[in-house]
Amino acid sequence: MSELRPVELTEDRVPVAGISETIEELVELYGGELTESGENRRQFTLPLRRGVATAGAVQCTLTWAADDEREGTVRLVCDRDIDAPKAQRIAILIAGVIGSILFMLWPFFGFAREMGTLAWVGGITALAVYLLTLRKTSGGVASDFLARLARRQRSAVTPAE
Repeated sequence: MSELRPVELTEDRVPVAGISETIEELVELYGGELTESGENRRQFTLPLRRGVATAGAVQCTLTWAADDEREGTVRLVCDRDIDAPKAQRIAILIAGVIGSILFMLWPFFGFAREMGTLAWVGGITALAVYLLTLRKTSGGVASDFLARLARRQRSAVTPAE
């Protein structure tokens, strides 16, 4: 039985002027639906996958509190874990390990030409997996939403040079 673990993300020093309008624009951009509005609080649903209507949705609650007259702390809470599937990550890591082993063993099979091609494909796969694992694990659509909200709010306040 899978346990639903809520995800909580926080962003500090976000300008709060006009944040409610930006939230509504982003919810519409993401294809979500605003379900509830309150004082310094918005509740909405976001689709789990962009462009896929049947993939399901995640319920999010976004609250903000002003730290001073211009900036505040924004907190996004989702009703469940929305990170990438673990089985897919494990499968791609296994493919990378197999690829690296094939690449390392290839020189010992000098008479097998087919192994050379397979080893190079394995080496490229291993390198691709390594580069993919360097990227920090994202929080999925919720992390992207909060980062985009903070970026938009900061760019609206920063004077264009």
